This record gives sequence, C-alpha cells and structure tokens, in this order.
Amino acid sequence: MKNILYGTTALFAVGLMAGTAVASEKIKLGLGGYWRGMIQVGDNTSSAAGADSGLRDHGFGQESEIYFSGKTKLDNGITVTAAVQLEGESSQGAAGDQIDNTWITASGGFGTVHYGETWGPSLLMVGGGVGEKNHTGDFASFNAGVNLNGLGLNSFIGGAGLNGRPSPKLAYYTPRMSGFQLGIGYAPEKGNAFSNGARTSELGGGVGNELVDVGVNFVNKVGGANVRLGLVAFTSESEPDTATATALPDVDGTGLGVQVSMGGVKLGGRYAKLEDIGGSGSDRTNWRIGADYGMGPWSVGFTYQVAVQDFVGADDKTTYFSIGANYNVAPGVALFGGIVTHDFEDNADAATAEGENAFGIFGTKLSF
Repeated sequence: MKNILYGTTALFAVGLMAGTAVASEKIKLGLGGYWRGMIQVGDNTSSAAGADSGLRDHGFGQESEIYFSGKTKLDNGITVTAAVQLEGESSQGAAGDQIDNTWITASGGFGTVHYGETWGPSLLMVGGGVGEKNHTGDFASFNAGVNLNGLGLNSFIGGAGLNGRPSPKLAYYTPRMSGFQLGIGYAPEKGNAFSNGARTSELGGGVGNELVDVGVNFVNKVGGANVRLGLVAFTSESEPDTATATALPDVDGTGLGVQVSMGGVKLGGRYAKLEDIGGSGSDRTNWRIGADYGMGPWSVGFTYQVAVQDFVGADDKTTYFSIGANYNVAPGVALFGGIVTHDFEDNADAATAEGENAFGIFGTKLSF
C-alpha cells in the first residue's frame, strides 16, 4: 500500500517536471472561514434516583476558524493548491496546535495527490453525515454538560476516529469514473508536523502509528435522486515502549455511509466500528441516522446517534438526539436553534458516570 502511494507521488513529480510546468502567476492566498457562538440552557441529572448532578444548567459556547487558501494552474494542466486553517480559539487546536489543518494538493488527469497535516480517505470518502450540522452550527461540537462516561460521539474512521486530530500524511485519490473513486492514504505516526520526523522512534509506546486508510465511494444521480455510498477501512500499528515490551493491540476500523437526496430532502446514515480502540482490547461502534429539509432561507434537520463500547459483562453507551432549525438572514449570516439530549450509561452503573441532559440552544453563525 505504501509503495503504491510512493509510486504515485513519483509519477506526479515526473509529470510536474515534464513539458512546460509553468504557472501564469504566483499563488495568492485568499481568506475565508466562520465564527459561531451559542447560548445553552437546560438540565443535567445523574442516575442516582434522578439526583441533581451538580452541573451548571446554562452556558456559552463559541468556535471559529480562518481559512487561508489559494491555487494556480500550470501550463501542463496540473492544478496546485495550498490551504492553512487557523483556529480562532487556542483551546480548540489539536494537541494545543493553533493551526490544525495545513496541506497542499496537485490534481490533473492522473487524479489528486494530498500531502500535509489533514484528514485521509477514510474520513473524507465515507459520507452519510446527514444532519451532522443539524442546520444549527453543529450542536455536537458543544456537548452540553459533561461527557460523563467518557464515550465520545465520534462516527469517523481512520485518524479522525482514532486520534481525533489530523496527522501529516500522503494520500492519493483516483479520477472519478462512472461515479466511482478510490482513495489511499498513509501516515507514519500520529501527531503534528514537528513530532512526525523520519527519525521518530519505533519504540514510543504509541497507538495508531503507520496508519493506512483506504476508501471507495460512489457519487452519482440514480433516477431523480442524488446518491452517495461510501465504504472505508483503516489499519494501524501499536508500538512497544521498549525493545522487550509487548505492544498494545493494533487498532483497525471499518465504516459505511449512505446518503440520498431529492429536491429539498436529504436522508443519510453512517456506521463505524473501531476494533481495540486506543489499544484497550475493547471495540467501539457508532451508528447515526439523520435527515435535512430545506425551503428557501429556512432549513431543519435531526440527528439520532448511538455509541457503544464493549466491556466484560456490560457496555458503555451514549445516546444522542438533536433537532434544530436554521434561518439565513443574509448571505453569510444565519440564526439557529434547537434541542439536544444525551443519555450516558456506564458499564459499572457508577452514579458519577451516568446521567441525562436536555438543552435548548440558540446561536448565530457568520461565514466569510
């Protein structure tokens, strides 16, 4: 798999140098991004006979990003792009990074090559995340209260599902043919660009290194409907922390996404399974369904999601539901609101790790 990626990159490099590979002008970066914030008001309880969990019943949340991006087209037909995403809040960056995604691409008749600190095929190709933003600015990014049982609502695969952050990687995507496209990606080690050098130790005791992820999807019109199907998988290596130590179990995963849209209606679902999550030896599954409906400046959506991690004798389980509406006041200005509920169950029935919450949310999002 890695040899395929390296060979593709070599072919791209030869193509870049062959013939006339001159751009008409230097790449100029443009600005984009968003700012969103919300007010949350609701209630939290624990499993101890419905006792008050002591969690605050109201709060504020905000999140923003600035995008720097640009591209140029060479005389030989190859398009080169660059992108950098700056987090507006220092606490939001992966592992403390203020910039959590930065990459370059080259595309042409050969397909597209991605290189940099970004997501791979198993996230970008699975699809099925209908209702994910709930037309509300993404409720799930502002989980009301506390994630009591520690089981995240993450239906992503690859580095996004395992590490929750992008790592420097090399990926190749074929041209789309008859609606089908194949993607292959490789990341030597999880972490940011400065912790991912060629001389990084293979005895770091890490989980999720040498990650290879693949994806295939179908995007086309079938009858009067737009259909998207995605099947993805990844495999990774867990390393020992000394030459004589035993490594934790390797982490692998698979995912399936389905999405159908017609007119203003969009339906979708996604299933993800991570085996030996975090090297723990237990598996985690996550499935979600959702629907969106748009009518002029208005849109509404819902998401229902269930995450389960198996333990001996019992499971941790989190159930999530949201329904919301969005109104576009003007280009780039939207108001949103809705209701979110969580139900946290713990395998040991620990009162401090179980509970429920229900919150009303109202906010605004500015896109630029």
